[in-house]
Amino acid sequence: MKSILVVDDSQFNLMVVQKALEKDYEVNTRLNGIEGIKFAKNNPVDLILLDIDMPELSGIDTIKILKKDPRLAKTPIIFLTGLSDHEVERTCLNLGARDFITKPFNEPVILQRIKMILELEDLRKNLERQVRYKTEELEKLTAKIIKTFANSMDPITELWSRMYIEEKVNAAISQFSLAGALVVLNIDNFRLINDALGYEQGNVCLKTVGRAILNTIKEPEIAARSSADEFLVYLPKVSTKEEARIMVKEIFKEAENLLEKNKFYGITVSAGIAMTLETGEYFNSLYYYAEKALHHVKVNGKNGIAIHSQKEE
Repeated sequence: MKSILVVDDSQFNLMVVQKALEKDYEVNTRLNGIEGIKFAKNNPVDLILLDIDMPELSGIDTIKILKKDPRLAKTPIIFLTGLSDHEVERTCLNLGARDFITKPFNEPVILQRIKMILELEDLRKNLERQVRYKTEELEKLTAKIIKTFANSMDPITELWSRMYIEEKVNAAISQFSLAGALVVLNIDNFRLINDALGYEQGNVCLKTVGRAILNTIKEPEIAARSSADEFLVYLPKVSTKEEARIMVKEIFKEAENLLEKNKFYGITVSAGIAMTLETGEYFNSLYYYAEKALHHVKVNGKNGIAIHSQKEE
């Protein structure tokens, strides 16, 4: 049952209103604004009927105090008045009053006004709940997207993660059929950089190589950092080994320039390449053979490029 607080300095008026409402509502009455405020702050109230003209604390002063309380700011208030002053009514509406009921009271009018205001309040609360629910859902979705994005992005180089590029490579293979090449690129002797210069400079070196890759590739080509000193570059539209080699040489050249600018003198990179046409249609297969080609470079002096060939199997 809805709870209604009636505040009026006339005991007779309180009795009339209570009699009209008590069949349908829980009615509480108070003889002045101070007592009305005290009750409203300590008890659940769905609607307040408030007399405008009261001694000590007028209805206007009372509503000002009520509206300052966050718990009561949205509680609907209907003013009870024997006056017909448009300026006063305008003031009350500006302060947040929902409606007016004039004295002497007409019971059907009181019931209808109260019923309408309470229905509107229920509608407002329901809409507010829906908005809050949607907002919470949106916040959850946003957090999920941020988390997914964070998990897909390497925080040091701002390249994609291996998991992300694996999904994209498999999707690209489906789109571009048998075209494409996967490059596994590795910084030579990276452990020595960490040992000699520290992990902070090691991260700078990683960022530098990552930037060189980003400066060289273009959409739909994608790149990722797959492990400590290993990078992946997928070239979806490359169809020949020579095209792939030229592209990787451009990355090498940019890496050399940026590494020297950052005072990483003598630091080199190595790369292994696997062609989709020769190695199958899945990331794992491409990665396996590109790693194999990279290993060939590593054991033969580093600072070079090798392309996997079926003829060498």
